[in-house]
Amino acid sequence: MTPWLDSVPVVLQTWYPGQEGGAALAEIIFGDVNPSGRLPVSFERQEKDNPVYDSYYPSNNSKQVVYKEGVFVGYRGYEHNGTKPLFPFGYGLSYTTFVYHNLAVAHAGTNATVSFDITNTGKREGDEVAQIYVGDKHAKIPRPAKELRGFAKIHLRPGETRHVTIKLDRRSFSYYDVDLKQWHMDPGEFEILVGQSVEQIKLRGKLTLKDDL
Repeated sequence: MTPWLDSVPVVLQTWYPGQEGGAALAEIIFGDVNPSGRLPVSFERQEKDNPVYDSYYPSNNSKQVVYKEGVFVGYRGYEHNGTKPLFPFGYGLSYTTFVYHNLAVAHAGTNATVSFDITNTGKREGDEVAQIYVGDKHAKIPRPAKELRGFAKIHLRPGETRHVTIKLDRRSFSYYDVDLKQWHMDPGEFEILVGQSVEQIKLRGKLTLKDDL
């Protein structure tokens, strides 16, 4: 997209719209419906920015694909490589605006509850997709900077505020240990990140879990 992106006012990705896709597209373009979709992938600025760019056909006339990225796939790979994508995972625009505030993080054992408020600060009603990411910097193995562990879609009228609660279980703080052959959590401090995409983090908190069950 980079050669022409700055020459257009908007980009609308419709994926697989189906037989009513034209009607849905018209409703968005003419403002009858407020768009609320979010990207399930990251769009790179150039092909070589993709985390798996070097995995395909590493030598001349090679038919091999070498899967060497490990857990650093998708948005995890962009962050691990320090590469800023053109459009990040979870990104999407709206005809209104939203503000996040009042983050609270509580836990019992290895289960956690993340709660916060979202306010529609614009003039249009619409849906917001709040995303919860968990960061684990203390694990004994290399880990992504953060991983999506929960989300909620909230419909808000102009000026309306809603309290959102998302529960995280032990699996949200775990990784698969190939030596133990099971999901495992390293006790310690975890980051709780709430945002509109993997790059648009609006609220930050911390949580310390002591015991692995």
